[in-house]
Amino acid sequence: MTMELPRAGQRQTSEDHATISRRLIAHAREQLDLGDRSQAAEKVWGAAAHALKSIAMQRGWRHNHHEYMFPIAEQLAREYDRPEFHDWLGVADSCHGNFYSNQRDEDSIARAIEVVEQFVADLEVVRSSAPRPVTVESNAERNRLQVLLGRAVPIGSHSEVGFTRTPRRRRPLPQDDQGAANDH
Repeated sequence: MTMELPRAGQRQTSEDHATISRRLIAHAREQLDLGDRSQAAEKVWGAAAHALKSIAMQRGWRHNHHEYMFPIAEQLAREYDRPEFHDWLGVADSCHGNFYSNQRDEDSIARAIEVVEQFVADLEVVRSSAPRPVTVESNAERNRLQVLLGRAVPIGSHSEVGFTRTPRRRRPLPQDDQGAANDH
């Protein structure tokens, strides 16, 4: 199975990340069939991470480091009432750890591939859906959104279309006769 990657150095799009995710899950199966548990496990992690990055990119969320993957999964789990997203990312993350420790056997990695295939498929549905309404109800949610957005979102804040880093346009200030903004 061959899927084209974006050119090196080219800014990747949300669709590019989704394509890379699908490509990596296919490569995970190929590597496992070849007996390379280490590479298969790392491809599992990459598939999950790129699927999350595709959604984060759509929403303007931070996504360029490993540390952002769990907050992304947690926010999507909350928004779509899918608590398993956090657990499924945990499966992928344990595969990432296996790249360094080589502790997982072939059956364990095969099960992880199945879990992450479902995760990637479900995230594709989320990616093609509109964001859901969200109200920040706890410090944990406030902190998670601050990580993703890079700005504070107070408890009680509500968005009908999820929270994004895209600033809303402000109405222009009224102008006085000289063209300067009024101070009141």
